[in-house]
Amino acid sequence: MRRATITWLALLALAGCKMNIGDACGSSIDCSVTGERQCDLSQPGGYCTIFACDADTCPEGACVEWRFIPSRTAETWCMKTCDNTGDCGRREYSCVLPENITQSGGFSQDLLLEERVARIIDLNLYKAEAKICVALTPGVTVDSLESESELDAGM
Repeated sequence: MRRATITWLALLALAGCKMNIGDACGSSIDCSVTGERQCDLSQPGGYCTIFACDADTCPEGACVEWRFIPSRTAETWCMKTCDNTGDCGRREYSCVLPENITQSGGFSQDLLLEERVARIIDLNLYKAEAKICVALTPGVTVDSLESESELDAGM
């Protein structure tokens, strides 16, 4: 009985160490002690993710395909999804539709298909139409772009 209790507590402790997709990290150990999640240190503050995901395989968030034209350059990553409140929980991240991310890491609502760099490949309709939390080019946020267009008033 005692051994079963210790084993159960150890498993519970390991499960408690797992971070969520999109959480900040300093190394892959911060994301998962068992190695199924990686820390993308190229993102501000690190970004817990799963590299080389397939459609509908991310435990949370969505599987996003980057640089899919031409297909030989494509990579997939699990990304945190966000709702219409736009809250990613991290100051340097914006909640955007993948098809609005420009090749330079900015944001535009009018991108042609051949100019897009990201798309969700999940088949689940809720995930397929979701927004994702990404770090745009430093100094660019969706809020700053939307407020500039309102101030411009089309002039």
